[in-house]
Amino acid sequence: MTEVLDPSRVAPTPWRNGAGATRELASGTDASGRVLWRISVADLDRDAPFSAFPGLDRLFVALGPLRLTVDGRQQRLTAGDQARFTGEAPVTVALDTPTRALNVMTRRGACRAEVILRPTAAPRLPADATALTVLTVLLDERAADVRLLKEPDD
Repeated sequence: MTEVLDPSRVAPTPWRNGAGATRELASGTDASGRVLWRISVADLDRDAPFSAFPGLDRLFVALGPLRLTVDGRQQRLTAGDQARFTGEAPVTVALDTPTRALNVMTRRGACRAEVILRPTAAPRLPADATALTVLTVLLDERAADVRLLKEPDD
C-alpha cells in the first residue's frame, strides 16, 4: 500500500539556516536514531542558501522555474526538473517568482530515492519488492511518487 502525503496538512517550519521554510512530510530513522530518509516540500519565496546536511544525499525536484547553484555551477530548472547533490555541497537558489520544491534526503550508503512526477489522476507507482517504501506526495494538479530503495551491501 502506498501512503499519501499532503503538504497542505503540514505547517511550515523555518529552515535550519533561517533563510526559508519547509514542510516535513515523512522521515525514517535507523536503530540509533539517525535519519535514513526525509521527504519535505520547501516554500521558496526569495533567493537563499541551503542548509548543509552532512552524510545525506539530496534529490531536489523543482516545482516551478528557478536557478540552482551547486558547488559554483548554476543550472536552470523548470517544473519537474530534478537535481542530485550531496548534503555537504554549497547550494543556493535564485528565483524570479516564488515557487516550491520537493526535497528527498537519503543517508549516503544506506538508501537512495527515485521520484516520478505524474498528473494526480494518473495511476500511482506500483509497489516494488526492491523498495523500502513508496510514498505519494500531493502537489496540486500533480503528484510525486517517491520510491526509497535500500543501497546494496558491498
